[in-house]
This record gives sequence, structure tokens and C-alpha cells, in this order.
Amino acid sequence: MTPPAGRERSFRLVALGDSITVGVGDTVGPDAVHGPGWAAHLATVLGAETFTNLATEGARSRDVVGPQLDAALALRPHLATVLVGGNDVLRSDFDPRHTLADLHRSVDELCRAGADVLLVLLPVIGLFELGPRLVRRVMRRRVASINAAVEEVAASAPGRVVVVDAARAIAPAGPRAWHIDRVHPSPTGHRALALAAAAALSADPAAVGPAPGFENGVMDATASVTNTTPFSAAEARGQLPDAPEPPSVAERLVWLLRAGLPWCVRRGRDFLPGLLRAVVHDLRAERALTPGVLRPRVSRPTRSAAAWRR
Repeated sequence: MTPPAGRERSFRLVALGDSITVGVGDTVGPDAVHGPGWAAHLATVLGAETFTNLATEGARSRDVVGPQLDAALALRPHLATVLVGGNDVLRSDFDPRHTLADLHRSVDELCRAGADVLLVLLPVIGLFELGPRLVRRVMRRRVASINAAVEEVAASAPGRVVVVDAARAIAPAGPRAWHIDRVHPSPTGHRALALAAAAALSADPAAVGPAPGFENGVMDATASVTNTTPFSAAEARGQLPDAPEPPSVAERLVWLLRAGLPWCVRRGRDFLPGLLRAVVHDLRAERALTPGVLRPRVSRPTRSAAAWRR
């Protein structure tokens, strides 16, 4: 995981995105050199001398392609991480085409500026997994549309793009991977995502330009990355700040009353009308289906978090 010779003192990493990258749900102490959040932990594992977290809470894709992208390009990073879309799917005006266009521009400009890009596939939002079946289906479809946009952007990017599946990265941690709000990763989840990202980048984390076998934005499936640095998950985990114990039942209850319910009320004013329209649209579509014709199903990503084709 050591950056190539000549870059040890100048390896720059920037992070773009929303509250997950800000580090909501994570807890760190003074031993966290770069602060909280999975991207900060990734910077620690990669040995980045300079880490700048440009993510903001509540950010949507338009915020990434706007002020965050401008600031990132000015920093001339070797590696940029982009995780966005979670707030887009929670809005009544959600349109995956807008997110796709924003991601295309962001990734293309970062690549043309000489940066490698790490994109993250969204996991399903656990909070809505507690809701009725129709709500779960709508939210899963929205998340799946964001992930399809991520895959499309990665496939056509003019440089090296690595895709990480957040759901698979943190799944081994089970329920401990999630913060109380079931929207953000917990300290354990943030660290698991950082390690998965580090494993994906272990071949050459600070390389600028296309990876071996990457020609004109397409990865040659027959090519092999030969100049790799062995990645040790145990060694990388030892570099991360310790994760605290999960909150007690009493602490969860206090959080729910002080922060959880107020957040649901604030966000619900905008989100619920759009969600209800989406559910009604689903019901009408089901009734319009021809008998015997199967409804398309939203499938979960099946690629391993460490098996990259880009």
C-alpha cells in the first residue's frame, strides 16, 4: 500500500460526497490523523500526506459536480473518492438521469485532471427496510438506479476508475456495521468500507492514468495487473483508530428522541409526497401488467468488493 517512489511526500487524496463521507456515524479519538469517516481512514491506510474532505452533509450529486468538484480540481489530487446519491433518492424530485449526468461530468473532469477515481456503490438504506414492502421496493429501485449510473460512468471514464460495493464491504460486520439511524455506517462499518477500498486500490493506489489493461475507458478482461503490492487486511486494520463499542439500548433510545424523530419529521415533509407518488406508480404499473408477464426485479450487485474489472 506504499505509494510509488517519488510520490511518498506528495500523495494527495480528496473526498467528495455526502454525510457518509463526512463521517456521520463514525467515532474517533485523537489517534485519527485525518478525522472520522471511511475516506479519512482510507487516507490513513494509503499513507496520504494530504487528505481533504470536501463532502458535506445533505449533499446531492449537483453539489458534487458544483462546488466540490471545483475545489477538488484546484487541489490536483492523485486520488479522488466519490460517494453520492443517498440524498438524491430521498427527495421528491429524484431523477436518476440528473445524477448520471452529474457523475459523468465529475468523474470525467477528475480523470482528465490526472486523478484516479474511486466510486462507491450505495447499499440499500436500512431505515426503509423496516417499512412496508412497497416502500422497500421503491427505495431499492432508486438505489439500484444510482448504482447503475455509477457502473455506466465507470465503464466510460477516460482514466482509471475503481468501483467499490459498500454493501458487500460492510456486510460481514452484520448489524454492527450500521449507525443507530440505519442510514449511515457505524464506526465498524466506516472502517470496513475503508479496508475494502484499500484492497481494491492495493495494486497501485497513487498511480495517475489508466491502470494496466485499461484502454480507451474499457478494461481488457484478459489483461492482468502484474505490478501489485500485496495487501494485508490485518496490517491495514492495525493502522486504523480503534472503533468504540456499539451504543447501549438506553443510548439508542436517547438518540432516537433527540435526533432520530426530528430528522424524520424534517426530511418527511419533502420526501413523503414523492415516495407516495412512486408507490402509487408502482401499483398502477402492476395492475397494467399482462397476465403471465414477469415484473422486472431489481437485483443486488453480485461482484465481490475486491474483484475489480476497472
